[in-house]
Amino acid sequence: MSGRGIALIQWAIVAAYILAMFVFTRQDVSSAGYTAQLLARWFPQLSSAELRQLVWLLRKAGHVLAYAVLTLLVYSASRSTKRLRGRALIIAVLTALLVAAADESYQRRLQHRSGAWMDVLIDSLGTAAVAAALGLRSSARKKHREVVEKDAEN
Repeated sequence: MSGRGIALIQWAIVAAYILAMFVFTRQDVSSAGYTAQLLARWFPQLSSAELRQLVWLLRKAGHVLAYAVLTLLVYSASRSTKRLRGRALIIAVLTALLVAAADESYQRRLQHRSGAWMDVLIDSLGTAAVAAALGLRSSARKKHREVVEKDAEN
């Protein structure tokens, strides 16, 4: 398969992932109330305060993870697209932030959800973690290439 074919598949995966995020948001099972009911059945020994804390923690961890994955998917697709390769990281970060804002805006219109702009900040933690890791990886690769080139000269 050509590089262009791989890039198209990667962009299709990005589109499907974003669509799945919005479809999941629309479902009743995505609500905090549903999560609380499920956890209450699994952990009946928890007090209501403990249950609220656990629901909050799990839901926010889900936000961070979902947007970390989205950032990585967009980065990978951008790196596979010749015209976008040099700006892959910024494209990934901006796409993830745009989707996060759109998702929270969409949630505000749903009865079982309450879109919160603070969640965009939480989503950005996943995006920032991936961006930092990719930036460190890029710096390490660059430094490695410099060492290899220097050794080749000697």
